Amino acid sequence: MNTRNIDYIIVHASATEHGQEFGASDIDKWHRARGWLGNGYHYVIRGDGTIESKAEGHRCRPLDKPGAHVGDCGPGWNRRTVGICLIGGLRKGKPSDAFTSEQLDSLYYLINDLDAEFDIPAGNVIGHRDLIEMTNASPKACPCFDVKPWLVERDAEFIGAAPFNDNFTE
Repeated sequence: MNTRNIDYIIVHASATEHGQEFGASDIDKWHRARGWLGNGYHYVIRGDGTIESKAEGHRCRPLDKPGAHVGDCGPGWNRRTVGICLIGGLRKGKPSDAFTSEQLDSLYYLINDLDAEFDIPAGNVIGHRDLIEMTNASPKACPCFDVKPWLVERDAEFIGAAPFNDNFTE
């Protein structure tokens, strides 16, 4: 059972080339190489749409523990957020939103599942770059797309289905 007060979901990209096969265990190695305690994300979504989590036996941060995914955005953010990392985010070394449809489908369903569990306030599903802008941290393109309008657009695709959050769409 989770006892953290989670009120934001932060979407990230791994800053790896589109089409390369990486996962939670790779991120765990990269983060440990930097001297960290391991993979700082709660979820990793591979190119085929597979969602990796600690609950499924992968090298991810347990959901009941604070993540380590928002860098220099300021104290407290890791305690109150869930970090989701999409594998990819680069094409020929440049930021790119070239994620697979399977990844984006999985991201959408995962966000909805997390909202059902934590009742995330409207507008609090954001990209890392949005949090960076809010906190004046060093700029990054992560996750290489604008999460809020993407989520509104995805909700609109599911006409007749319950949206992510009734207060989220206008």
